[in-house]
Amino acid sequence: MIKPFGLRQIGLMYHLQRSSCSLDVQTNLLEEPWTPLHQALRGYILKPTAGVCTYVMHTSEHQRALQGFVQARTRQAGLPWMGRRCSAAVDIVRIAPDLDFSEDAGTVWYRLLLHLCVAAGEAGTQRLFARLPEDTLAEDVFRQAGFAVYCRERVFGWSGRPYPTHPASPVRSVTAEDQWEIQKLWRSLTPARVLSAEEPNGQPASPPAIDVHFSESEQGYVLRREEGDVAGFVHMLRRPRGIWLRLLVSPEARHAADALLDHVLITLGEQGNRPIYCAVRDYEDNIESPLQQRGFEHVSSHSLWVKQTAVQVKENRPRLVHAVGKRAEVAPTISHSGTKDH
Repeated sequence: MIKPFGLRQIGLMYHLQRSSCSLDVQTNLLEEPWTPLHQALRGYILKPTAGVCTYVMHTSEHQRALQGFVQARTRQAGLPWMGRRCSAAVDIVRIAPDLDFSEDAGTVWYRLLLHLCVAAGEAGTQRLFARLPEDTLAEDVFRQAGFAVYCRERVFGWSGRPYPTHPASPVRSVTAEDQWEIQKLWRSLTPARVLSAEEPNGQPASPPAIDVHFSESEQGYVLRREEGDVAGFVHMLRRPRGIWLRLLVSPEARHAADALLDHVLITLGEQGNRPIYCAVRDYEDNIESPLQQRGFEHVSSHSLWVKQTAVQVKENRPRLVHAVGKRAEVAPTISHSGTKDH
């Protein structure tokens, strides 16, 4: 039986979390870890405002106990790595037990994923996402549960010193006037298969779904060409244990990656000493070389998966009205199977 997490599952969650598998690479690298039980309790108390849901499985078959849980978090709207919360999509961030824990773990994962998909659809969620380590059994289970890979990603890390000290470049902070062009740049660089997964409507948002009113922990920088259009954009997210970068660079302006990276590294060199990570997707081949030239090294490789849910649609019940005028009668049908010509 699979149920939403409740107080009765505290003991089971406490036991299972020690053998759980985290799929949230970014949080693992950047944040002070919260236990799955802490996240489950937070979701239970705060309900939808927490942005986290947990489902727990506890049943038995053939005298064997099948136990596990799955946790999902509301995805950010706008660009895939920034924006506002949007309940139409969630990321699967943790699942238990680990596939190496027992021979039944794959079955537990499969059933939890199917249940999560149904529950998400009933709640109005349209898409479920997951980031999985490449070439693992986890990919096989997600594939069997109806998920499809739409992109691959490599994460690079940098802890080299000293920071660059190049002269200031024309890179500047993002303003509201840059929003629409950044959105256009992202769409022009992103393959159709990725747009279909991450922007299912197939149309750019209007107004753009990019929030440039960043906090102290989140900044965006842009570089424009002499012609005036945006040549590159970098988003920088600061967290207690590290910093996460995402770059968009026009193929016609390869120097933009160099300028943006140097600007970010100089800025960070003045503010602290934390590891820096940058995620590069398989179609962003103009970013890896500038990263490696600055000492970034490969950390991990992942595949990005998505599944569309069947969202329930309320059907309007037809309203009965009284007939006006002569009542229609049913005309009898004539069967020719047993008739003869006279």
